[in-house]
Amino acid sequence: MRYVQFMLASAAALVLCRPAVIHAQATDEQFVSIFNGTDLTGWDGDPRLWSVKDGVIRGETTAENPAQGNTFCVWRGGVLRDFILKIEFRIQSGNSGIQYRSVEFDKWRIGGYQAEVEDTPGKVGFLYHEAGRGWLVNVGDSMVIDAEGNMNVVGKVSDVEALKQAGYYKLRDWNEYIIIAQGNYIRQYLNGYPTMALIDNDRVTDPKDPNDRKGAQREGLLALQIHAGPPMVVEFRNIRLRQLTSNFGNAVRLFNGENLDGWTPMNDSNKDTFGVKDGVITDTGQPAGYLRTTADFTSYLLHLQMRHVAEGNSGVLTRMTGPDKVWPKSIEAQGQSGAMGDIWNIDEVKMKVDPARTSGRHTPKLHDSNERPIGEWNDYEITLDGGNLEIKVNNLLQNLASECEVVPGKIGLQAEGSPKEFRNIVLVPID
Repeated sequence: MRYVQFMLASAAALVLCRPAVIHAQATDEQFVSIFNGTDLTGWDGDPRLWSVKDGVIRGETTAENPAQGNTFCVWRGGVLRDFILKIEFRIQSGNSGIQYRSVEFDKWRIGGYQAEVEDTPGKVGFLYHEAGRGWLVNVGDSMVIDAEGNMNVVGKVSDVEALKQAGYYKLRDWNEYIIIAQGNYIRQYLNGYPTMALIDNDRVTDPKDPNDRKGAQREGLLALQIHAGPPMVVEFRNIRLRQLTSNFGNAVRLFNGENLDGWTPMNDSNKDTFGVKDGVITDTGQPAGYLRTTADFTSYLLHLQMRHVAEGNSGVLTRMTGPDKVWPKSIEAQGQSGAMGDIWNIDEVKMKVDPARTSGRHTPKLHDSNERPIGEWNDYEITLDGGNLEIKVNNLLQNLASECEVVPGKIGLQAEGSPKEFRNIVLVPID
């Protein structure tokens, strides 16, 4: 193993596709379209109910032509394990869903994870487990399920009422899901807003038995649902898939939401800089320094949420080595408001970045800032897979590096003059 794992009491793949060069522009080239917009080639469902009309996959039932139980249009192009899925849907009435890592236990009958599709703000976006465990994660919740199937809400990824006010769902219009599965860590986003997160440690007695659908699934089918009941119409389009190839381990919550177990300040001068309040790590910004993990990590996906309480500077330090000081040898994912996604190379870490975007130690992000306004939470994803680095802000790829020095090191949260907050800090190791 290339990492040192520590497990908090409450703990239980976004992955690089190893680019050969550092691109000046980030693109969707790693996503593959799996619907041709013309017909159902590669898809398989009841032809009475599923068709392609006006360039979209259409599922429809009527009083004269009902569904005999929940039924699905199954993608026959392969099995999903670790992946990122982007898919747009529109529903006029009724109930539907997007199945993933699922099993087919009878023809066009599917069981497994389901991203909820319905025309109801506050419900659309939750995670269901079709023909298995039932309702899993409400909109807004971060959940951990233990090996015995006990469900524990451990935090919030969003506030439901704030989501509604922000218009996270567009009634009877096109909406985009982004579904991400890395190891046992699952996240769903609707029109860019996080709707849930799950670390699923539930056990499956026999993962090869299609009738054993009660526990976590690490791989399975992709499918689209028509729900039994009143007449309904649901449509899907722009279905794009990125299959991930690294070997993800089990996710670890680096912050337990209650105290700073597993973390330590740089020195006594920072002992009052960081605290815990209402399930978040608070950072006053003064004096300059950091809060770091007590354990070392090498290759991983680090996912967290960060909020600027006020404009100003901060950052996430990765692969920190050497003595505690301002600032230790590390790769910094910039946390300054307006500059999230920038890279700062501290103390000459060996790495290769795009020379066209780099000045000295600083490599600016690929795109203009896509941060949310001051006071709102941002998703920050930092993937160090061997020598490769990817940084995403709110699901947009903002930076890349290669040939990074591969050493175990601490993870640090910077105090650099401005108050910030951090929550939902999850690490998924990469072997």
